[in-house]
Amino acid sequence: MKIEKKLWIALIAFGLFAVGFTGWIFNRSMGGERVPFNNTMKLETEEDTSGEIKTENLILPEEFDIPRSLLFKTTHTSVQILLDGEEIYQYGQEKNAPKFMKSPGSCWHIVDIPKDSAGKKLEVRILPAYPGYYGNEISLFLGTRGDCILRILSDSLGIFIISCGILFTGLVSLLLYFFTIRSRRKTKVEGRNEIFLNVGIFSVLIALWSLQQCGFLQFLIPDGRTLYYVDLFTFYLFPVPFNFLLYDICNSKYRRGALYFPILYLVDMTVSVILQCAGIVDMFQLLPVTHVLMICNVVYTFAIIHYEAKVEENESAREFTYPLYIVLGFGVVELILYYVRHFQTTSIFLPLGTMGFIISLIWIQVSRYYDQYIRNQKVLYLQKIANTDMLTDAMNRNAYERTIRQLDAQEAQLQKTGVVLFDLDNLKVINDNFGHEKGDEALKLCYNCICQVFKETQNCFRIGGDEFAYVYHNDEKDLIADRLKRLEKLLKEAAKKVSYPLGVSAGYAFYLPDEDNAFKDIAKRSDTMLYRNKRRKKLNRACMDQATSSMKKLLAQENAEDIFQEKEYQDITPEELCKVIDLLSPSTDNYLYLIDFRTDFYYIAPQAMERFCIPQNAFHDVMERHREFVYGPDYSLLKAEFKDLLSTERSTHNMEYRWLDVKRKPIWINCRGYIVRDGNMKPLYMVGCINEIGARQKADNVSGLLGETGLKEYLKKLKPPFENGYLIRLGLDHFKEVNENLGWEYGDEVLRDTADCISECMSENQTVYRLFSDEFMILDLSSKSVKDASKLYDKVRESVDQFIKDNGYAVMFTVSGGILPLHAIEEMGYSAAMKLTDFSLNEAKKLGRNRCYIFDEKEYERFLRRSELTLELRAAVTDDFKGFTAFYQPVFKSETGNLYGAEALMRYKSEKFGMVSPAEFIPILEETGLIIPAGRWMLREAMEKCRRIREQLSEFHVSINISQVQAAKSDVIVDVTRAMEETKLPADAVIIELTESDLLEQNINEKHFLTELRRMKIKLALDDFGTGYSNFHYLSELEPAIIKIDRSFTASAVADEGEYYLLSQFCSMIHNLGLKLCIEGVENEEEWAKIQSLRPDYSQGFFWGRPCPYEEFVEKFVEK
Repeated sequence: MKIEKKLWIALIAFGLFAVGFTGWIFNRSMGGERVPFNNTMKLETEEDTSGEIKTENLILPEEFDIPRSLLFKTTHTSVQILLDGEEIYQYGQEKNAPKFMKSPGSCWHIVDIPKDSAGKKLEVRILPAYPGYYGNEISLFLGTRGDCILRILSDSLGIFIISCGILFTGLVSLLLYFFTIRSRRKTKVEGRNEIFLNVGIFSVLIALWSLQQCGFLQFLIPDGRTLYYVDLFTFYLFPVPFNFLLYDICNSKYRRGALYFPILYLVDMTVSVILQCAGIVDMFQLLPVTHVLMICNVVYTFAIIHYEAKVEENESAREFTYPLYIVLGFGVVELILYYVRHFQTTSIFLPLGTMGFIISLIWIQVSRYYDQYIRNQKVLYLQKIANTDMLTDAMNRNAYERTIRQLDAQEAQLQKTGVVLFDLDNLKVINDNFGHEKGDEALKLCYNCICQVFKETQNCFRIGGDEFAYVYHNDEKDLIADRLKRLEKLLKEAAKKVSYPLGVSAGYAFYLPDEDNAFKDIAKRSDTMLYRNKRRKKLNRACMDQATSSMKKLLAQENAEDIFQEKEYQDITPEELCKVIDLLSPSTDNYLYLIDFRTDFYYIAPQAMERFCIPQNAFHDVMERHREFVYGPDYSLLKAEFKDLLSTERSTHNMEYRWLDVKRKPIWINCRGYIVRDGNMKPLYMVGCINEIGARQKADNVSGLLGETGLKEYLKKLKPPFENGYLIRLGLDHFKEVNENLGWEYGDEVLRDTADCISECMSENQTVYRLFSDEFMILDLSSKSVKDASKLYDKVRESVDQFIKDNGYAVMFTVSGGILPLHAIEEMGYSAAMKLTDFSLNEAKKLGRNRCYIFDEKEYERFLRRSELTLELRAAVTDDFKGFTAFYQPVFKSETGNLYGAEALMRYKSEKFGMVSPAEFIPILEETGLIIPAGRWMLREAMEKCRRIREQLSEFHVSINISQVQAAKSDVIVDVTRAMEETKLPADAVIIELTESDLLEQNINEKHFLTELRRMKIKLALDDFGTGYSNFHYLSELEPAIIKIDRSFTASAVADEGEYYLLSQFCSMIHNLGLKLCIEGVENEEEWAKIQSLRPDYSQGFFWGRPCPYEEFVEKFVEK
């Protein structure tokens, strides 16, 4: 147990003892005459001393013909009153009083004088408890009892009011302590709340002591001996919480003295009580020992507070310095006056100083607690807005990605997780036809409906323009399908109340141990299901539109007999259809099948059994037997599709889902079929084919070209070396927009037309393949020059442009190409060819699209280096930033040449590549988003080192660069605040640097970041100024504290007089705006001599010092 806790226990124990002891004294004393509640007016007396007894004599005036009362006060003396020699009152010599007490205490006396006492001699005898000590000067007052009470109150009204104020503030402090203890668990606000407790107890003890001194407590406790111990015990104990308070304020090793003094006070009190009870010496007579101890405590307090505030730069000590000086100063004056008055009476100084001290302390602590509370609330608010979508109030993509990272980091939790992805249908149509306000309204309606069905709203995210996600866990796994049906009903009801179409497509998936290694794998399967459903909706809508159009034409022709054109197929028997399937199957790579709805019979081409785990190629109980070879998560989709086929009048079936192969691994298939119905539209049977859309597919169904599998098989047959030939990989630019805006069916038509355009450009020795999505590959083995490849690309591009023109520009897209000469490849292979052509195509798109790029080996090596470096950086960030280091470059004050601070610069040392240039690894961090965690590390590292340096150089500053990615895509202001709190670094020590080019593209996050910097009074430095657009109006809007001139600007100015003149005018304007100027890139004394005349405030460059690690920086620039 810590010594502070032990002392608190001791304080409580002594406090209980004090209460018990004074209670016992009160009970013993109350057997005698009680001191009544009285008051009086002043009389002139004659003083006489006979031996140890002091006497006050007077002849009672005529006013005493009626009953009157006398009022006077004694301090540590007994009193006896005689009227014409007859005793009428005595105090302090009671027989039942404790024998070990010499002093009867201090109290007011109200003595009733009998009527008809005028002219009689009144004698007041003062008997000292201690030799030669008569206490206060005796003054006699006469009057009624009410007058006497008013006299007591009027004599001590000031100290009484102050004492009540101290008592009130003490109780308020105790209430604040219990409030903060209770609220800290809710708000998680950190702070030394014991300060409230210490102030509260200190205040209560001082208040009790003061109330006893002014005589008010006599009205509550009408016994002088009891008040004697209340006075002494409160006097002994109030320094204890005062020292605890001092201990909480201080941080240095010397603060332990604040724990030793309470021990001394408690020992002093213990010894005094023992000596008092033993009858050896009264506690009152031992007070000088306590006074000496208090004087030592005052000296120690002055010394420790001064040391903490000035040397240790303790912010708390600085705040408490003047309040402590006030109470200590007033306390010392009180003590001096006590001795000057020969221990007769106390004054108002200590209560008055205590009152000011306590009010100051409460104000400081409440202000500190409030500031911290507001800061924490601000952090919570920033975190909320950083994770909340402003339109719908859903959690945003930032929160979604954080949830993904948490799940990926906890494998056990990931295994119990699934995700539902939602896509609002026809948002573009709503925006275009009804306005963006209606589009926003549709998004809100969609989210509200989702929240009504999926109650855990903290797991619901808006992750894109029209996309939502809901992350669910194991307990909700079996409820998702039903919830989606409820969602569909809710949306249908909501759609009746609005003027636009309202619907949602959804896909869901749950963790599968054999397939999913991370959350993205679950999301990918969910996304696949979503877009299959979305495409099915579009197909159904297209079919319905087409059917409606056909029906209108037929009805217009009034030719109802021809509506059901399949009448001629209604009488074909299942046996005949099975024979046709057996006849055609050997001539196709697809798998033909039949479903007879009348007998619930299924038949498929026999060769399907060699590929899939179908128990047999003919069976009954169709849907139940499909459960054996349809991939589990897709079975419910297939069942729903068949239910829809049987319950509607659809004629076509087209669905992509997964079957299990003979090794029970999922294989993607496309199942198509045509339903023959009878005259009542009741389904008879369905015939169709199963087509693999995975790796075994050799031809592409959409474009009609050979597929990726065909290219792979052909390349396997070729043997190097290759002297001639090339590969051209073509990709359609922005083709995703065509699919999203015009639909997948239209996109397929565009792909077919594009394939025709490419095929028209081919010669006999050239072959074109469709790879996937919007990419094609041209193979030429005869051409000797790469120029032929460029010409072929130009020809394809012209053909596509002509197609777009002929189509009336109904759709706009361009073609990019990556050219790979075959002779550049030492060992030809499919994977190598795909990898190198993919690199070439991506380079063409990076260069602006609608162009071709010829493979360059050096560029590819740089690409590989960048890829490896990206992986290494990602690993370094997850491995506690291994390899990252902070370097520091000094910044000097130009006028004095003194060190002002340093710019913290991130450096990275690769295990493979060694020290990597920031120009190389910083862009990678920004592109991958790794700059956000790396930036947090840099903030903590730089601020911690700055705090250490400030222990030697109190005015040292650190400049920290913040990337535009950090400012735009993360809650960086929260990171800055948290780093400052962790390192206890004040705001005036931190300078945040942002580059001019970064700030030219502000978003909401950046604007909020800059606003918060100004509010927190953190300086903003505009770095690399002169490399961007340098708008001075923009400067006044941003309000940076420092402008840093880039090295390129400096170098030009030093070398050219015209540039130098421009820079000088530039610097003058900066100064006229009231901004500080720092010139970077000063490399030698000659440059500095020229730059110095521009009167920069700060300077930085190799002339002053190169960037170096922390230890080297301290040795060179701090300790020199």
